[in-house]
Parts: sequence; C-alpha cells; structure tokens
Amino acid sequence: MENKFKTFSLTCPKCGVVKGIKIPESLFLNKKFGTIKVQVPQKAVCPEHQFIAFITTKGVIVGYELIDASLSKELPERKEIQQYGFTLNDLIDIYGFASVAGLIRAKLFDYPSFIIRNDESDVDIDKINDVFDNLIPDVYRNGNAIKNIQFDSYVFRNADFFYTMVKNNRPNAFLINNRRVILQKPWQLNMTLEEYIINRALERKEEEQLKVLSHLIFQFLSEVHLAKSILDENKNISDKELMKQLQANFITSTINKERIAFIKEFIKRRL
Repeated sequence: MENKFKTFSLTCPKCGVVKGIKIPESLFLNKKFGTIKVQVPQKAVCPEHQFIAFITTKGVIVGYELIDASLSKELPERKEIQQYGFTLNDLIDIYGFASVAGLIRAKLFDYPSFIIRNDESDVDIDKINDVFDNLIPDVYRNGNAIKNIQFDSYVFRNADFFYTMVKNNRPNAFLINNRRVILQKPWQLNMTLEEYIINRALERKEEEQLKVLSHLIFQFLSEVHLAKSILDENKNISDKELMKQLQANFITSTINKERIAFIKEFIKRRL
C-alpha cells in the first residue's frame, strides 16, 4: 500500500525559519484524538536547530519544543545506571525524600553537598555520586561531588555544636546528616521543582524511575535554554511575557511563575 503524506509548514522555534515538510498520514490515522509529537531533525527545516512539533489529529499545529543540540545526546540507559546497585526508592530509603530532592538541586544548580555521619557507612559515596551525575547531561555535570563528613561523638559531645561549626565553615553547602535531617539549604527558592519530578518518576515502574527523572531534568534544561535565548534578545521582557512564550513552545510542561523563578535562578548560577 502506497504511503500518503500531509504537508505542514513548520517554523523553527529558535530562529523562525519556515519550511514545508511531509508527514505520513498514518501517524494521524493511528491516533483518534489529542496531539501528535513529531521530532524534526536538524536540516529538515532549519540548518542549525532540531525541535519537536505538536500537531493535533485534525492537522493543527499547536506548539513547538526546541531540542538544544548540546543536550540532545541520549542520557545513560537504565541498565547503565542500574549497575551501581541503587534505585530511586533505594536513595529515598537511605537519605529521605526531601534530602534526595536537595541532592538533585545541589548537583543541578552546582552547590557543594555534604552528609555528616556519626557511624561507619556501608554506602559507597562514589557510587552515589555516579547515580546523581548520570541524571544530568554531561555539559552540566560539575566538580561538586557529594562528600561525607565524619562526626566523632567522643570528641564532640554536642552534635549541635559540631553542626554549627560545619555550617559556619561551609555556608554555601547543602548539609544533611545520616538520620535524613536537612541541616542547611544554601538556596532561597523552595524545592518544589525537584519534589515534582521525583513524584512524577515514582509514578512509574521502579526500573524506569531514574530514566524518567533524567528525562524531566532534560526537559527543564530545554526550557532554560529557550528562556535564555529569549532573554538575550529582549532583556526587558516581563515575566508574564516570558511565561507566555515558553508556554507556546512547551505545551506539555507546567510553565508558571514558580517555574520561571527556577529557570532564572539556573541561568544566574550556571549560564
């Protein structure tokens, strides 16, 4: 049976280049409602950029999502992450939900992080670092490894005194103890971004959870890069207008005032 095609005029969301491309009709026949996600490779429409077009089953283009070339490399497969012997549930069991969210924030936004321990841990901190590093694309991995700090209860009888001393020496670090208590957060924004992506990942099967976590971090970074390009072109743009433009390009994301605050903070710290 001969393949039939529909021609759509697609626009690069980064630079505005417009070109018609043919998409097989079978994509629309196989789905009765909703939107079709079409990945448009580099040079198919734009010589420099690749992106995703969202088209309704009725053939209406409803949005685009830019794929940044520097982030487009596939993240490690779940099998590669699994070799370290940890799942998302394992990490939450060891450190607690809030602390895992904080460790993701520290890794992603480039903060030092320390775990204060008063016993000998059988958890390999190097393997823990590998797991968290593999959640983040290579370009944003950094030298801020998660480290252990040993608390000797025979030398320091007062744990609070020791914690205060560590805080004073490391005011810009994320600190937790081995009882899953957060001792210090060096950022002002809450951790709803990380809590949201962890909860989304926990909805999936255990063997898929870390890969989903990686995907959601990748999606956030895609929003960051488009936001930066918009801000570079118009430094006086309002948050409301920036939100509107991002919503038009990331129709599957929840772009709100809080998300804009996280995006701006990431740009400020990393870009």
